[in-house]
Amino acid sequence: MDTDPSFLAGREQQVRDLIEHPGHRTLDEAACVGTDPEAYHPDQGRPDELALRRCRSCPIQLACLALALRAEDPDARAGWYGGLGPAERDRVAAHLRSPIGSSAPTGGPVEAAQLRAAGRTVTQIAARLGCSRRTVQRYLRDARRAGVLAAG
Repeated sequence: MDTDPSFLAGREQQVRDLIEHPGHRTLDEAACVGTDPEAYHPDQGRPDELALRRCRSCPIQLACLALALRAEDPDARAGWYGGLGPAERDRVAAHLRSPIGSSAPTGGPVEAAQLRAAGRTVTQIAARLGCSRRTVQRYLRDARRAGVLAAG
């Protein structure tokens, strides 16, 4: 891996728990608060060393990584989260056997599909589930792929 993910060793279950049950941890504690987001989303290559050092010393590094693994589309990973780039997060997700992209949705995808079938909008579903619209869209996509929700 390009960035040293040794912080993850022995903490895999903690990351799994943060993915499945994010709780109410605020990102206001992140070391990158107040910095230019573009520093963590360069057009090419890696962020500069200062940005990566911030990630490595961040008090919520695992929560940030878990947020990315939970919320981003695995086929469109971009930027640096928790000190890891897209390819590194792919390997971490595979190592954790993350439920992201699984073919049998449970929890959020099922509830989102039920709410959508009842005529709720994506915004209403996001408010009900306490997640972002992007997460609801991922849930609905997963539900469609598994046949829980009709396409359309």
